[in-house]
Amino acid sequence: MDKTRTSPKAKRKKEQTTNKRKRVVRREPELLLQMDINDMLKKNLKRDVLFTAFPAGGGGRVRGAKLKKAGLQAGWPDIQLIHRGLYFGLEVKTQTGRLSPAQTELHKKLIASGCSVAVVRSVSDALEKIIDWGLSRKHKQNVEGGSPASTT
Repeated sequence: MDKTRTSPKAKRKKEQTTNKRKRVVRREPELLLQMDINDMLKKNLKRDVLFTAFPAGGGGRVRGAKLKKAGLQAGWPDIQLIHRGLYFGLEVKTQTGRLSPAQTELHKKLIASGCSVAVVRSVSDALEKIIDWGLSRKHKQNVEGGSPASTT
């Protein structure tokens, strides 16, 4: 039986790393969800759909002031997609997350301007929305008949 001993220093380092990961999961669940959605989008979007994400949240007051001074306006969706000249926005929220007043206001303005905006709370929500919008390479299953209904 091979018994390897871990030094106290190595144990502390492992505990610190583990604690940091737990803290990140607890403090930034929307960012982690957005990262998972980003991975899904890379696999599922049609090739001619452009998308980007700008992580405007976090970083403290100094970073926020710099971004505002540089022209960032509050309320824009987390993930922005463009397809054939049309704008689509995905706002990523956890199950308990709520829109800020700035987000609510800007989303209304975007929709009034002919854009599509949705709040998504999971990877499957985001996949369902890109299928509904016709941005996915995949087809939507017709629940009643079981046949694929093309959204492309």
